[in-house]
Amino acid sequence: MKVLLLTLASVLTTTAFAATSGTLLLKGTVPRIINLTVTAETLAANLPLDTTQNNSKVATVNEQSNSNTGYKVTISSANAGKLVHSTVSSSSVPYTIRYNSQSLNLASSQSVTYSSAASVNANRNVDISYTGVPFENLIEGTYQDTVTFTIAAN
Repeated sequence: MKVLLLTLASVLTTTAFAATSGTLLLKGTVPRIINLTVTAETLAANLPLDTTQNNSKVATVNEQSNSNTGYKVTISSANAGKLVHSTVSSSSVPYTIRYNSQSLNLASSQSVTYSSAASVNANRNVDISYTGVPFENLIEGTYQDTVTFTIAAN
């Protein structure tokens, strides 16, 4: 009788854990990618300051993002949108840029926001405009500015 009860108990216990279906969770994780590369055109290092430029291409910016909240690119100028003489800061040539066909005034930092979640690998043109100044009205030397592009997730 004991053997029969033990056998019956083990059969009932095994049957209680059996199932007719099961689940398997499959998942993967994609890391955030936020990258930016600036590639200058030859003109950027050899601007003809005596010749007016109207939306002349000076660089291409490659933006890469897979952020699920979109991203923004912030653009700032060390000299507030002026090409400044290397030793005589009072001598300068003001300019504006266009980023991806959008005109920007670099007197202060500017942001271009892309609010959609998407996988992006895009090239954006950077164009410069300024009024040429005759050389006799400028001080001899190098005029320059540093423009910084920063990408961040929203």
